Amino acid sequence: MTGRDWIEIVLLLLLIANLGVLSSAMILTLKRLTSLSIRLDSAMEEIQRDTVRTLQETHTALTQMGSALSTLDNLLQSEVTPTLQTARSALTHVDVTLKGVADATTSVRRIAAGAEALTGPSVISAAIERTAGSGPGRVALLAAGALALFQGVLTRRGRRSAKTTKGEGHGESG
Repeated sequence: MTGRDWIEIVLLLLLIANLGVLSSAMILTLKRLTSLSIRLDSAMEEIQRDTVRTLQETHTALTQMGSALSTLDNLLQSEVTPTLQTARSALTHVDVTLKGVADATTSVRRIAAGAEALTGPSVISAAIERTAGSGPGRVALLAAGALALFQGVLTRRGRRSAKTTKGEGHGESG
């Protein structure tokens, strides 16, 4: 055997040793990849379980929210809407009453202004003093005031019903 043969044998042994190291490195790498794959599979399973649980909780929450919204809508329809309609109607009646009182007050002020004009020293003022000084005269003045108040309220309502009738006529033709 020559020196060259020995060199080839040594190189062959080095090649075999190199292949042994390389194959053991490959085996270690495959083991690590296998363990990594197992860990990734378990992590994916855990993520899937968490995702399913989260989706179920979200579905439950949305169902409860839909139920709450339905209950709130029913409450608005059955309780709040009629209450608001009643309040609007009451405010309309209060408005009409206040306008009637305002008209009556205006009439009383006119009567009072007329009475002030007549209270100066004259024959008329003496007649008013006699009228206001007697019981029947006071009743007559009170009746005149009440009549003016009643007339103001009726006049106001007559105007309002005429406006309502005109408004309904326009609504039907339009």
